[in-house]
Amino acid sequence: MSDGDSRGPQVDSAEDLYRALIVSEWWDLKTDPPRVSPFAFKVHSPFSVNVASRIGLKGAVHHMEQVLHCPDVGIVSFNCGEARALEFDARYELDLQHPANEAHANVYYDGSNSRRKRAARQLAEKCVVVCQPQF
Repeated sequence: MSDGDSRGPQVDSAEDLYRALIVSEWWDLKTDPPRVSPFAFKVHSPFSVNVASRIGLKGAVHHMEQVLHCPDVGIVSFNCGEARALEFDARYELDLQHPANEAHANVYYDGSNSRRKRAARQLAEKCVVVCQPQF
């Protein structure tokens, strides 16, 4: 069985995804307002997201504050199809730490290691900050 076969169902390309950026190094805090650093997308594979249509922005903020206990971090949004074009593959998968979250998905990077830095930068550029960090 290939790695792709062991993954959960693919998230539809039309979906928007929310990523809570909980580490200050995942932000460029020298800009006003802060922007996303490419480092947010190249440190872990897979990385966790919430599917916007399943959780909504209010739900994502609630999850960040009440479930993750990270009230000062920010949330970004990006389109699943645009991410997939950069070789990031979003899959519906259970969050073992928070199994009640039905909006959870993991995003895998399927490109080569030599292209990962560029893909992460391109994905960061596509992000829209929907909740500013308070670091």
